[in-house]
Amino acid sequence: MSLELTNSSKFIINEISMITKTGKLDLSGVFEELNLFDSIFVNVMNGNILITDSIGLSGKFLFDGSEAILIDISKGSGSTILNFKKAFRIYKQTDRETLNKNSERYILHFVSDEMIFSEQQLVNQAYKTTYDDVARKILLNYLKIPATKQNGLIEKTVGIRDIVVPNLRPLEAVEWCAKRAIDSKRSPNYMFFENNIGYNFASLSTLLSQKELFTIKFPPKNLEQTNVVDDLFSPKHFEVITQTDKIQTTRSGVNAGTFIGFDPITRTIATRKIGYEDHYSKMKHANDNPNYSAAVNKSGIDASQAYDSKKTVSSFGSFRKESAYIKKYDPTSISKIEAQEDFIFQRKAIIANLMNKRIKLVMPGNFQMTSGFVLNVRVPNSAVKSGGDDNEDRSLSGRYLITATRHIINYEKHETVLELATTSNELEFIPSATNQQTREIDNYGSY
Repeated sequence: MSLELTNSSKFIINEISMITKTGKLDLSGVFEELNLFDSIFVNVMNGNILITDSIGLSGKFLFDGSEAILIDISKGSGSTILNFKKAFRIYKQTDRETLNKNSERYILHFVSDEMIFSEQQLVNQAYKTTYDDVARKILLNYLKIPATKQNGLIEKTVGIRDIVVPNLRPLEAVEWCAKRAIDSKRSPNYMFFENNIGYNFASLSTLLSQKELFTIKFPPKNLEQTNVVDDLFSPKHFEVITQTDKIQTTRSGVNAGTFIGFDPITRTIATRKIGYEDHYSKMKHANDNPNYSAAVNKSGIDASQAYDSKKTVSSFGSFRKESAYIKKYDPTSISKIEAQEDFIFQRKAIIANLMNKRIKLVMPGNFQMTSGFVLNVRVPNSAVKSGGDDNEDRSLSGRYLITATRHIINYEKHETVLELATTSNELEFIPSATNQQTREIDNYGSY
């Protein structure tokens, strides 16, 4: 069906109900604000609802964790476009306060039912397969999500592994797999999260390189004639969270670092130097050029070669594959060896590199905008435009990954707050410090 809108912030509540011990209770007339959250860094969707209660719900139902909340909201009457429909488990009540003798206010917190189910069991099982297959099996066998309802992206990983899940809750176990999984280029950039589509076990490389959902522009506001659909993709607020943080990228090993591995079996110590290109070139990205500045320090060393910026020490077993003794007396152990040097150091650098450039948008409510999808953001130049100049800020414009969303719904409007990040930009060159900058810094001052 087509979507007909008269106001981009309007919505229709088809249902907001609570399933109690005695039946279904309509909450659509007693809530003040509903918030829905998802993020690529959070396993499950969650939210909260602010209730003004004049019928004594707290005293009647006690909110012991058995209640569920059903949410069905659409943007247009009779349309299935931009809809949201999902059941959650209420797990906590907070901020309960008395307003007057006849009413009180409190917040009910809810989460996907799989979270509660996950907390009630542990996975302590051995697998000999790929990490993505382990993820599927845990979702199916432990969390009881049938394959027909696994609608999110479950991306294949590389390598048959001898995996022993170390007594983790199911959701923790899948996240543990994501942190250790590598893709075809040996890049450890998998994420596990739930969005409006379902559960996802996918690489940042795939997420960043997918086609954008929409192009976000900043058209003039308050015009006499406005297109409601265009307004749906026009930000109400824009904020730069961070554009670059040289200290953070240095300390987190984004630019360069060193992995030191030790093997207590073969008594081997090995050192591997890792630069920016080592993790960046193994991934696909949203834009053409990396968020990198080729600044040279006082010793004449580029940041990507400053390997003392961060050092990570970990046990590893890669050299056991070359041991004649192990090949002869314990050959089956070789199949269990994972290259810790591939994910112990580089994964943190990959995520820190992504989060080094972040922006926030406040948009008219739109359930299609959810974590794990890409938006093309065209940021206008805030300076006065000269004749013939491009009106886009090239340092900020580009394709961004949605890393988190918050849907805010009250009686008057529905807004979507987006956090976006990217590892790359649309600049036509990689910035580099000049000799003049270095001389000015060295020669300026009284000492």
